[in-house]
Amino acid sequence: MISFSSSTIGSCLSPRQVLMGDGASEKVGEFLGNWQVQKGNVLVVADREVVKLGLIDKVERPLKAAQYNVLRFDNIVGEPTLETAIELASFARERSYVAVVGLGGGSAMDMSKLAAAFAVNAGEIKDYLGITSFKNNPLPLALVPTTAGTGAEATGISMLSVEGRKAIVLSPQLVPLVAVLDPLLTVTLPPKITASTGLDALSHALEGFMSVRANPYTDFQAISTMITVARWLKIAHQDGSNIEARRAMSYAAFAGGLSLNAGAVLGHSVAYTIANKAHLSHGVSCAMALPYAISFNIPSIPERLSIAAAQVLGQPDASPEDLVLWVRDLNSDLGMPPSLKEIGLKKEDLDDMVEECITKYPRPTNPVPITRESLKILYAKMFEGDVKGSIGVF
Repeated sequence: MISFSSSTIGSCLSPRQVLMGDGASEKVGEFLGNWQVQKGNVLVVADREVVKLGLIDKVERPLKAAQYNVLRFDNIVGEPTLETAIELASFARERSYVAVVGLGGGSAMDMSKLAAAFAVNAGEIKDYLGITSFKNNPLPLALVPTTAGTGAEATGISMLSVEGRKAIVLSPQLVPLVAVLDPLLTVTLPPKITASTGLDALSHALEGFMSVRANPYTDFQAISTMITVARWLKIAHQDGSNIEARRAMSYAAFAGGLSLNAGAVLGHSVAYTIANKAHLSHGVSCAMALPYAISFNIPSIPERLSIAAAQVLGQPDASPEDLVLWVRDLNSDLGMPPSLKEIGLKKEDLDDMVEECITKYPRPTNPVPITRESLKILYAKMFEGDVKGSIGVF
């Protein structure tokens, strides 16, 4: 049940248009035209894996058919760095473009947002880190995900690594004009990436649902995502050719991104510190942190977490504690690392991670105040992989 008792004013952003369905990517040129994007150069930003798989043709061909001149930047490998973003910004400034199309996972889409912004704005990217704004509105942007989980196609957030640490550029101006959800582009995803990106979507939903800025709109998106992930992620992981599961996860990823209008909570902060130390993907780090973030917040929002538990478990009397253990078991079933020591971290790393979490990645959206003392307990439990032992200690 979603509560409508709060009188708090919320604010939510989303793409102007969402194009969805099998083969939707082949309509991208047509839909740019529908938005009166004049003929000219279109910058396509993609990661190398997308090019290797031949998926790039799914957007370049219809763009050319719509009489756009296509230029490509595909020097994106893994999670992007500031150096990659600087290279892309320079590329985007070399010519005059009428639009940007991003194709790939979260990295390619995040970089596409920066390309659209810095093609028409001066300055250094490092000067725009954090919550920011641009003098000139970015170029029209269409985002076409080839994974199902990051939700980058729904947000105004661009994530990158700066000197080995996670950072973001966040602006309402970075929200794309068009999001294109084509489940056919996700059928080639290997099981490992299907799992990590799908768990990323679940993290977005559950963290958005826990946020103090949650509102009925984000709750609808979050609950829809939770239910869909619970029903379909394992199926997509086990059988990538199951198009119904791929459709479900594509839509869940987008809805999960919309739930981030409420903001992430402690789980994402902890995930950043894990990724900074162990260089894991964002989805894996978020998955590892999620059950502990839920345990941490049970004292403040037990009723809301009972609602989430009932939805994902299909049991009206499910408890927040049941939810924690369900996430733990889902992580295990999908091959996520069970502990910090399993990924090579040492006990002596934990104090630095606590300090980094509380100073570099504060979360005013978290329903429970975050202290060094409570973080020390959380990281100690994570080090051993003691999810059950984290219940009731905060």
